[in-house]
Parts: sequence; C-alpha cells; structure tokens
Amino acid sequence: MAWNQQQHNAPPPARSSAGPAPWGGLAPWLHAFGAVLAAFGAMAAAAWLGLWLLGADDLGSGTMPALVAAVVALAVGGTVDLKGTEKSGTGDDILSRLTGDVSLAQGSGKVDIMLLGIGLIGALVLGWLFLRPLRHRLVIGALDLLVHGMRVLVFTMAALGVVATTGKHTLPIEQFVSRVGGAKAQGLMDVFSLGAAARFETDVTGTLAFGALWLSITLAVAVGVSARGPLPVKWLRHRAVLRPPVAGVLAVLIAAVVAGVVGTPFVAASAPAPKRMIGGMFFALPNAVWLLASLGLGIPWKATTTDPTGGGFSFGLPGPLGKLVKASAGDGLPIRIDRLAELDSRAWFVPLFSALLLLLGGTLMALRAPASVRPHQHAWRFAVALAGGLLVIAYLMQLQLKVAVSVFGGVVSPGASVSLHADYLWTVLLGLLWGACAGFVGGALADWVRYRRTDAAPLAAGPPRPASARPPAAGPPAPPGPPPYSNRPDPARRPPRPPDPQGPARSGPWPG
Repeated sequence: MAWNQQQHNAPPPARSSAGPAPWGGLAPWLHAFGAVLAAFGAMAAAAWLGLWLLGADDLGSGTMPALVAAVVALAVGGTVDLKGTEKSGTGDDILSRLTGDVSLAQGSGKVDIMLLGIGLIGALVLGWLFLRPLRHRLVIGALDLLVHGMRVLVFTMAALGVVATTGKHTLPIEQFVSRVGGAKAQGLMDVFSLGAAARFETDVTGTLAFGALWLSITLAVAVGVSARGPLPVKWLRHRAVLRPPVAGVLAVLIAAVVAGVVGTPFVAASAPAPKRMIGGMFFALPNAVWLLASLGLGIPWKATTTDPTGGGFSFGLPGPLGKLVKASAGDGLPIRIDRLAELDSRAWFVPLFSALLLLLGGTLMALRAPASVRPHQHAWRFAVALAGGLLVIAYLMQLQLKVAVSVFGGVVSPGASVSLHADYLWTVLLGLLWGACAGFVGGALADWVRYRRTDAAPLAAGPPRPASARPPAAGPPAPPGPPPYSNRPDPARRPPRPPDPQGPARSGPWPG
C-alpha cells in the first residue's frame, strides 16, 4: 500500500525535449501541405461567401474564381491592378471625377488594401496547425524550428503562385453592366473602391513578397503566444517575459473582432442594403474595429488624396466612420474621435470600449505570467508589446489606391491616389502610455484574483472539525511500527537468539 501511495503521489513524467525531429521524412511534409491547404481553403471559402453576399455570383462563368483569388491575394498583403473604361463623367468614383466630360477614357489603377478579415481567418488556421505536431515538445532547436517553418513557406509560396495566376479576369463593361446591373456592379466594385473596373489582375511579385511577410508574422505570433509550443533552449529563460505580453496584445485584437462580429447584425439592420453591408464587413471587419479602437486610444489617422477635385473615399467603412474618412481626405484634417462624435454622439463610448479591451489584455497577460512578477514589471512589458503591436497593425491597415487616366493613349492624370494611414509617432507614444497603465492595473487585478483564490481554497474544504466530533476509527488501533509490506526490520520485534551450545548461562560466581 505504501508503494502504491508513492506511485500515486509521484509527479507526472515531464514532456520529452527530444521528440521526433521535424527534419525529413514524408510525414512532416504532408503535415505542412495539409496546414497550408487548410489555411488557403478557409480563406477562399470566406472570400467566396463575402463575394456572394455582394452579388458576385451573377457575373458569369470564370469571374467568381478570379475574384476569390484576387481577394485572397489582397488578404495576405498583395496588390491588384485595375483597368476600366468610363463612358461618361456622371459617376461618383475617382475615374469619373478625373475624366470630367471626356466621352472615352481609359483608366488604370492599383489597389493596396489588406483585407484583414480574410487574412485573419487564414492566420488562425495556419498558426494552429503549425504548432499542432510540436505540442508534446518542450524544447526545440532553433534550426529545427526554422526547418519546420521553411516547409510551410515552400507550400505557401506555391499556393500564392496559384492565387496570383488565377486572380485575373477580363470582362467588357457592356457585358458587366448588362449581367449585373448598375446597382450591383457598383456594390461589387465597392470592394475595390474603384467603381466599375472591367479588367483586374493580381500582381505576382507583390503577392509573393508580402505573402511571405504575412506568413512570417503569423508563425512568429503563433510561437510567441502558444502556452504549449516549444522554444529553443536559449529562449526558455525569457519565456515568462516574451509570451504573456504577446498573448495579452493578441487577446485585445481578438476581443475587438469578436465585439465587431456581435455588433455587425445591428449595424446591417439599419443599412439600406443589409446583405451587402454584411458582405463588406466580412472582408474588412478587423480593419473597421481596430481603426475604431485606435481612435478610442487617441491615435490620429490621416486620409490624403491627390485628386484635383479634392474628393475622398470611405474605403467601404460603414456609417459615420466612412463619412468622416471621406471628408478628411478633402479637408486634410486628421481623423480623431472628437470629429467622429460630431457626426454621432455615440462615438464617445469608443474610448470606454478601448479601455476595457486594454484592461482585458493586461489582466490576461498578468494571469499567464508567474505570480512573482510585480505590477510595475507588467507595466513596462505590456507597454512595449502594445506599442509594437499597434505599430504593426497600423502598417498593415494602411490603405492606398492609385489611379491614372489616359485619353486615347495620352495620360491626363498620372499618379492620382487616395490613402489612409495612421500617425506612427503618436501610435508608438500612446501605445507605450496606455500599455503601461493597462499593464500596471492588470497586474494589480491579477494579484487580487490570486489572493481571492488562495482565501477561497480553505473555505471550500470547510472548517476543521474537533477531535471529539470525528467518527471513531473502525477496528483496533494499528500497532506501532513501520507500515505493512515494508522491507525495513522492526526493532521492537527482534527474532529470538539461538541457544548457546555451551548450555545456559551461569548465574553464580565463577569457581576459584
């Protein structure tokens, strides 16, 4: 029984640090292929659903696969080149404003918008599947981790090559308008914010380059956030410093997207075209909610345009936010939360929303960190992590449209463009400030939560009962000594001494 008790109380065996090496063999390559296939399949399915909500299923054969490929390319950071013909200047898009009353004009443009809604789906799937074969390992060599990532990179580049070659299609404007109709055509092209473009083509070089950057960020965040993923030996000592802050920043971003998903049906219900609104938010929901959250932190954004008429674009953003972005491109004023509140007074709830998100991230970071870490340490760690995360998100969320218009082959407006980008200096400074505040308060809340758990543990077991109230033990008391089935001899139960061959010991004096 004592041996059984020792076996029961023995600590569980530690995870093996060796594990199967992620080197050659067919199985690691098959897993990498499956991870990339699942990620791009999820992005393609999400893109198809969003395009269907926008009405792209009526564009004829061959258009839908090309549009899906173009959307996936935009989701990983690629660019799409657009070309179209405008017959009149009555429209409200940039091509119409640039051509004026010219009867025939050829317009070409480039779209540089990262559709984070589709890209986030692919990143979550790829990051989870990348770490899955490594979940039983505690330590991994840096070279092994690099090789494991290189296999995924090989298949990702192949998938991006297929996307880039598929994402191009030509459709005459007459056929486009006759098949879809003016309202649907404008709604579909709102995805690209460039009116009715007749020809689009994915930029192969840009898609491959920025796709590799998207993959690197995805795998780095996955390794940095995972609580069970292995790390190189030299990184293990810094695990408590690296992983909790990254996990806290990721929790802020994911919580903002979840809140946007919950609020999208309410926004779409008041929109004139709910189905189209949901389709647009399906693509750019993270863009919208992260932009709102950054405005709530006080980070200013700028919308600029080189359009000679001074007009702007809403970039598909809904409601007052889209109106403010469009107006800011014309007047040159920064986009701030007070200007948004002038259009909708409910915008003053956005800073409260941002504060709650940061408090959630700071608390989760502190709970994942060791209990010995003090609140002031959480403050600077979360400050650095949040400033870096906001800077990366601001770079990924920058939007740019470039348009050039030619009449009978002569360029009349080269390089006209509209763009939306954050003020990077304020992004870093306010990220450090609010990150430090959220980290300190989150660390104090985590200490309070641990203290409550420590106090609640004895109460859950109940107060100790007095000895008189305890039930008597059944049977006679066990004799003193070692536990049964023990190999140690009992000193109180020595075996009898063997008889003396000389006879019994004499009790009298020795004869003289």
